[in-house]
Amino acid sequence: MTMNKLLIKLAKTFILYFAAPLILLSAVYCIVAGSFTGTAYASTDYVTDYENGRRIFDEAGLLTDTEREYLESLSKKYGEQAGIEIIVLTHNDAHAVYPEKYIEDFEDLLPVDDRVYFLYDLYRGEIFMEGYGLAETYIHSKRIDEIFDSVEDDLRNGNYLEAFKTYIIQSAAYLEDDTELNYDHNYKYDTPPADFDADNKYTYDDYDYNYHYKSYYKAEQKKNNILFNVWFQLLISLFIGGSVVGVLAYSSGGVMTAGARDYLDRSKSGLIGCKDQYTHSTVSKVRKPSSNSSSGGGVKSSGGFNSGGFRGGVSSGGRSHSSGGRKL
Repeated sequence: MTMNKLLIKLAKTFILYFAAPLILLSAVYCIVAGSFTGTAYASTDYVTDYENGRRIFDEAGLLTDTEREYLESLSKKYGEQAGIEIIVLTHNDAHAVYPEKYIEDFEDLLPVDDRVYFLYDLYRGEIFMEGYGLAETYIHSKRIDEIFDSVEDDLRNGNYLEAFKTYIIQSAAYLEDDTELNYDHNYKYDTPPADFDADNKYTYDDYDYNYHYKSYYKAEQKKNNILFNVWFQLLISLFIGGSVVGVLAYSSGGVMTAGARDYLDRSKSGLIGCKDQYTHSTVSKVRKPSSNSSSGGGVKSSGGFNSGGFRGGVSSGGRSHSSGGRKL
């Protein structure tokens, strides 16, 4: 077998056993990965359902149709009395974002209004609440903690109807209670004041708000890194494969044996002189970095605590809210 035929055979083998399977695997990966990168609410047109009056979004299937209809009427009744919308969310989705952002993203789909949410994330075994508008002021993190105390046992025991009923009634009742309100919506502190809960009455500050956010942040960083982009990886693989094939094809045309020694008369060549001449200088100015610029160290949750110890945050759409979470 001649050298040319051998090289062509090697090129065909490379394409057949390396390049083609790589392209196929990349295509399959894109299809599979794409099925998990959509919004958490892709399975249902929640906006349309909301506009039609739906307030109980039981994606985890915890309620019967009769129970859900009862809670819908209860939410409407007490919501109208309190002047807010009272919403229940449940899901058992392993690919959903962490609870705080799940509610924030849901809220950003809807028109701005006075609204309170209760989320039961069965996959993570966590409950989370957020209040927007009037609910941010009246249903603050301390009262969210009290609602959790009232419903926790029922949720653990599978009494979901009673748990959500309690949440709806108790949330509406807080809109009539002016004894302690949260008017400070500037949640800029990583931790609450040291003496805000001297008797250790509340537990919402024990919830690890940063845990899920860090995982989400790292996933977002990885997704935005071009080195982890499957199309970029495919392009590089094809470039490398094409280069290998090109080199093999080029080499198959023969080897050039003539060089500089065949044309250079070393007996008459040599350096005849050299000269350096200074012409000008160039000076560049660089702005000194500010001493108070952020170092970028650490990953912080999208929320925080205000000066009174209340917990809250801001959605991606810029909507401020109270918040509180608990692990069941």
